[in-house]
Amino acid sequence: MKFQFLSKSSFPSCYLLFLTTCGLLLISSDLQRTGVRAGDIIDITSAVFDKLTDAIPAAYGDFNSDELTDVFVLRNGFHTLQILLGSEDKPLLQEGPRCDYPKHRITSVVPGDFNGDAYMDVLFTVQPNGAGYSDNITFVYINWGSSESMNCTGEDTEPLIKMRGQPLALDYNNDFIIDLFGLDKDEQRTIWTFKKPEPGKPEGPFPSKLDHHGHGGQLSIPHSHAIIDLNKDFTADLFLTTTTGFEIWHGTGGNAPWFAYSHRIDLPAGNYGTHVGRVIFLDVELDGSLLPVFAMCFDSKCTNSSILVHHGNHLHDLQIDFKDDHNDAWHFVVPDRSDWAKQTITLRGGDFNLDGYPDLLATLTKSGDQMQTFLLENVPCEKSACNHMTRTFVVRWKALAPFSNGTLMGSFFDFYNDGILDAIFVERHGNGTRPVAFRNSLDYDANFVKVIVLTGLSNRSGPKKLTPLGRKKRTFGTNLPGPRIEYNTTTQDGEPQHGASAQLPQSAYFSLHLPFTTFGLGRTPNFVDSLTVGLSNQSRTWTQLIPNSQMIVVPSPIYEPERWKAQLFVTPSKLIMMSVIALGVICLVIQLLILILYAKEKREDRIQRSLEAHRFHFDAM
Repeated sequence: MKFQFLSKSSFPSCYLLFLTTCGLLLISSDLQRTGVRAGDIIDITSAVFDKLTDAIPAAYGDFNSDELTDVFVLRNGFHTLQILLGSEDKPLLQEGPRCDYPKHRITSVVPGDFNGDAYMDVLFTVQPNGAGYSDNITFVYINWGSSESMNCTGEDTEPLIKMRGQPLALDYNNDFIIDLFGLDKDEQRTIWTFKKPEPGKPEGPFPSKLDHHGHGGQLSIPHSHAIIDLNKDFTADLFLTTTTGFEIWHGTGGNAPWFAYSHRIDLPAGNYGTHVGRVIFLDVELDGSLLPVFAMCFDSKCTNSSILVHHGNHLHDLQIDFKDDHNDAWHFVVPDRSDWAKQTITLRGGDFNLDGYPDLLATLTKSGDQMQTFLLENVPCEKSACNHMTRTFVVRWKALAPFSNGTLMGSFFDFYNDGILDAIFVERHGNGTRPVAFRNSLDYDANFVKVIVLTGLSNRSGPKKLTPLGRKKRTFGTNLPGPRIEYNTTTQDGEPQHGASAQLPQSAYFSLHLPFTTFGLGRTPNFVDSLTVGLSNQSRTWTQLIPNSQMIVVPSPIYEPERWKAQLFVTPSKLIMMSVIALGVICLVIQLLILILYAKEKREDRIQRSLEAHRFHFDAM
């Protein structure tokens, strides 16, 4: 029997095989190239929130330690605190534990482990009845958490802390238990430390005054205090905002006193009636330096607005062009303490296009009450006004175009746990607001590295969780504020690339920092040469990491970095998945053609044998 693949009768089949293979490859390439253009909007609100319409995101964290980000929201006019648990099935955010406080108006939420039991607790602040916004009085409560539930604190319970303004969460004494910094009722700088409860001993918090040695100015309220490593020594520093500028207190590496005064940054002089926005910290130029970035209005109505960056001991005005395509001038929203959406001018950072450079989300206005959240892309600076800066931000007016119904606030999120940052917005809806979700779809195959740093605490009494393969799933505590994370890699052009970030540096006034760090690597398919995680003057470096991976770091014991643990989870890129699918389809088509040709050959053999059986044999005569 012969398989005559090159015979005249089978040539059309071979030609069909060739065309099919080429067609599938072209389709695969075309899907990768033109499936969805970068910046195209995919409204996934129903897939994320289902029928939930009155939730306002207040904080992010992993409450149930399932490696999916949960959202802590405020509902019912700020009288209900609820956790929306992340899920891989629709809806992607499912309603979880909730606590109702009809007598309290909740002003902020801070997730963290405040008693050392490895479970995430939920701290929340309320504005006491009868207190005005100018009083700045805040009561602090904690709903103690367990593996799957949240114990609601009674409304009539005495508050744990009475303070002014909202607290900053930090690990003050390096015990992996979250502490707080802020102003007490007497406007004294205070650290409230929490400890693991012990029988017969008083329970926290334990307040202690933070001596400023005569360097301390009047802290601003609202503020943008942060716990972040600014001098690259892998020890978190204390960044404080005052009414006249900023103070930097360097961490001392675990030695009391924990912070030592370094220097101050003064705001531009001669500007009266100005509004200073909240400071965020970004590696703007991708050189490993975390720079203070903030919005500023140079007049009382914010018609003259800009974004400032502190770099090289100077404040630089990035000269942002706020005129849209119709030549209408936009500007930042004038702060209003009585409105939760306007209480501060807030920028939120994240690498939206995974090119390595962090971008911004900012809410602007142009007339009356019309507000809109826009994407500001980090681009090379070509203006002479940039001075010593090589990067600036450009408003992409149409990048979020379908969400133009008055978005009051926007923040980055990762709904599908794929390293690509999506976004959550809060928009006007009738007389109230509603959350909406946007999926970010890139048309090119960008790479990333996602890093999560946990406290390392464990609880043996918790329920046993199993992975899909039946292996016992270990949890390593909750998300930790303050670690510095940096990486080194090589681009496609052979140039070194160095980036840095901080995990959860801020916690007050709807900071909405994600409990992880995502580094965009662009289209560089190379291994990440090194990734370093550091805190409390200790650090450890891991080398040759696979791109498109998620890394969970457990820095315990804190003073023995050689024993720190790391788990790596690889997320296949879109290119790999499309290639595998295309290859699988091609193999199936080839198998089908082989079967068709085999059946055809069998049929021809059967016909030939039949003809030979009925042929007259002249040799037999």
